[in-house]
Amino acid sequence: MVGFAINDALMKLVASRSPIGEAIFIRGMIAVFLAGTVLVWMGHVPAIRLAANRIVAFRSVMEAIVSVLFVTVLIRLPLAEISAILLAVPLIMTAMAVILIREDVGWRRWTAIAVGFAGALVIVRPGMGALASGSLLALLCAFLSASRDFVTRSIDPRIPTIVVSFLSAVSVSLSGLVLGLWENWRPLPWQDVALLGTAAAFMATGNYLIVIAFRGVDISVVAPFRYSLLIWAGLLGYFLFGELPDGWTALGMAMIVASGLYTLHRERVRKSDVATRVMPPD
Repeated sequence: MVGFAINDALMKLVASRSPIGEAIFIRGMIAVFLAGTVLVWMGHVPAIRLAANRIVAFRSVMEAIVSVLFVTVLIRLPLAEISAILLAVPLIMTAMAVILIREDVGWRRWTAIAVGFAGALVIVRPGMGALASGSLLALLCAFLSASRDFVTRSIDPRIPTIVVSFLSAVSVSLSGLVLGLWENWRPLPWQDVALLGTAAAFMATGNYLIVIAFRGVDISVVAPFRYSLLIWAGLLGYFLFGELPDGWTALGMAMIVASGLYTLHRERVRKSDVATRVMPPD
């Protein structure tokens, strides 16, 4: 989440003064180079053939669509507001887990996730701005992000995480190239290229770690930790864009952090109960 927040802030800086497709393409190509270097260094190039399946392809396509939509929204709305809207992802993923795979989610974890989402609403305090096209695009990003992360846990465990990250970077780069067909690209100053390179490094790291986080785990436990994105977005918004959180924002952040910590606590309690029932008595 830290990596994604830094990437978002740097992309906001560059995309606000450059063609969106060009910024996505340059950042994506740098990410392809970084992930590709690690891929070769780890000796996982042969594993790319294992990734030629519908699940990885679907995830890569979702990654590309989310990237284009998100950067488009990024230049329209404040960073904190976008991040808060995207915090609907854990709630959406939990609902998907219950409906599609019959995952067992108790009322305590449902309550914790709801409290976290309520904290996001406290920060946004929806009004007329929530009905704007930018907010609707951000909400669409949330649904697509949830779909992307939901299928991540179904990826063949034989496929190394770096391969999935590499293919995601390739997909995002191609989306920027396609978007560029409707743009007038121009040479970017070296400062913007450096910012995009830094954003690419953090984005690639974030993608690598989030693939690890969602593979073969209980989605409803991992997903609430997305709420920490709002903390990092708030800090970056202050230092880069002069956005100072007010009292309501601080309250919302506290609710979000509390929901994540409580969810982790409940999972530990649940695992302890299961272990107690399975283990034979002394």
